[in-house]
Amino acid sequence: MTAPLVKEDKILIEGRVQHVTLHLPDNSMLTIVNTYASRTSRSRAPLWRRISEANFTADHTIIGGDFNHFEEMGTRGTAGQRRMHRRESTAWHQLTLQYGLTDAWTLDSFRKISKKEFTFDNGRKGQGSAVSKIDKFLVCQELDARGGE
Repeated sequence: MTAPLVKEDKILIEGRVQHVTLHLPDNSMLTIVNTYASRTSRSRAPLWRRISEANFTADHTIIGGDFNHFEEMGTRGTAGQRRMHRRESTAWHQLTLQYGLTDAWTLDSFRKISKKEFTFDNGRKGQGSAVSKIDKFLVCQELDARGGE
């Protein structure tokens, strides 16, 4: 059903990043990037740079997946889900600025489908508890303006 809409599909990093660009009925283009990031900041920095270098030219961009990092102060993750180091932080912010991306989780314009506060929770209480927002869908400002439609 969507095959006629596909303009391009490509694997950017085997097992980590692939994308598809769709030609939508309103003649706009939508690129969707599926990402499975490494658990270490050192390995994630080149991944964010590679997505930036792809320089998608679609009208709308969505990047989603398991990012295995968190940005919020005070959020505790497991040992492999630590806050970003400087190189990763620089590459990450370049990527989000380049495509004008915002985490859909934080947008009032998108329908809330869950009252969950975190996307990862190890189910423990107290000191053994680990929660974070490692799974994300980042959307461009144009899609935010459409209100999640």
